Amino acid sequence: MSGKNYIDCSMSEFSNDLGAKKTMPGGGSAAAYVATLANSLASMVANFTVGKKKYAQFDDDIKEILEKAENLNDKVIDLVDEDIRQFLPLADAYKMPSTTENEKKEKELELQRCLKNAAKVPMDLLKICNEILYLHEELLEKGSKMLISDVGVGVQFLRASALSAKLNILINLNSINDEDFKNKYKVEMDSLVESVVNKCDFIYEEVLKQL
Repeated sequence: MSGKNYIDCSMSEFSNDLGAKKTMPGGGSAAAYVATLANSLASMVANFTVGKKKYAQFDDDIKEILEKAENLNDKVIDLVDEDIRQFLPLADAYKMPSTTENEKKEKELELQRCLKNAAKVPMDLLKICNEILYLHEELLEKGSKMLISDVGVGVQFLRASALSAKLNILINLNSINDEDFKNKYKVEMDSLVESVVNKCDFIYEEVLKQL
């Protein structure tokens, strides 16, 4: 990454680097960015709803959604760069020498440590996707109907981000030797993914009914 923080870069710079022959950014960063867009869409719908006479009964709830979206924004967008920060030491670990038995042991220990750290990023993303989804779930009922399609777009982004996070968790778990860690992560991952995907599908179908 050479000291670059993608959250400070333009969309085109991130997109160009993503498409280049570079080890980073990759799918993990892209998945986090997609979730960031979903959170921004929730904020946009809420901003166009708050203060409107037609939705006055929901005004306090909409203000709370805006506050939550603002708090989530920094967390989710940071994962764009956190995925890279955790990949770097893993890439370095793979390059460690492994000629002697002692070197092999040191390399394996470092690899296992880095793999666990790398798996944590997409797991954190899954959890945040679930939090953002609650905002869209509320906006389905309480948000301006003029922007209902944006709720539909938001949940499709979250669905894609969650399924992408699953792939990124699995690719790290496949090389982890700690069976207790793997089983714990798989159980939590499967539960979160199922919940997010099912809710996203439900909300999307409800949005279609209103168009």
